[in-house]
Amino acid sequence: MRTDSSRIAVLSKMAEILDVLTEDSSITLQALSQQLNLPRPTIYRIVQTLIDLGILTPSNQPGRRLIHWASSSRNTHALENASQESLQRLVSKFRDTASIYTRVGSARVCIARVEGVESLRHTIQVGTPLPLHVGSAGRILLAWLDDETRDRLIHESVTFFPGQSPPSFSGWQEIREKQWAISLGERESALGSISVPIFTGTNQVLAALSISGPKERFVTDRQDAIISALQQEAHKITQLLCSAKNEHALSATPQPPQSIVNKED
Repeated sequence: MRTDSSRIAVLSKMAEILDVLTEDSSITLQALSQQLNLPRPTIYRIVQTLIDLGILTPSNQPGRRLIHWASSSRNTHALENASQESLQRLVSKFRDTASIYTRVGSARVCIARVEGVESLRHTIQVGTPLPLHVGSAGRILLAWLDDETRDRLIHESVTFFPGQSPPSFSGWQEIREKQWAISLGERESALGSISVPIFTGTNQVLAALSISGPKERFVTDRQDAIISALQQEAHKITQLLCSAKNEHALSATPQPPQSIVNKED
């Protein structure tokens, strides 16, 4: 029976093999064995298992499973790059903090932001998990989900962030129709925010684009101007992402199949 330490050792060997194959997918079993100081039969078993699990292809390229795992990080990086100019324009125009949020499990995470320039402003730590069930960005990330998934995520978010009581809210259809959401004093009593969805090319919600700051700034006649500017910038970000995706697809070329498992030394 395998112990925890032996399982960790196997995972470590798998990681080492993947590190090498990322740099040179055509390397032979013998060369890989020598480079990692691992027995050749061990290399064979691990590589074959990675192929069987869909982590590698028979040609030792990233498999569908590995690509799926990496897709969130890749999309986040592309989204961060595509949003920088929009965030800057929003802060220049409204002087409050502009941010991009994505859903990670039952939390929302700020992946990009430009801080407001007013002396009193909302400061957000990039990468910090925040509750999904409160705030305008959370509502945007939840609104386009089916009811069962949304209810499950709200329950998980409440459990994960027990100090944040969920507000009574049922206007999901209204958010989908008008394509914006507002919150005043939900996560923190002095804060307000307005958020809009950033769609993918297939009209799925990829992220929420938000402006946040002291809540009194969001109950004035600025509200319509903020919503309009957010929606325009969200559309620009979607166009940039679609353009970048198309360019990547055109430049991608298939690799000739070479399997390390079947390759003769």
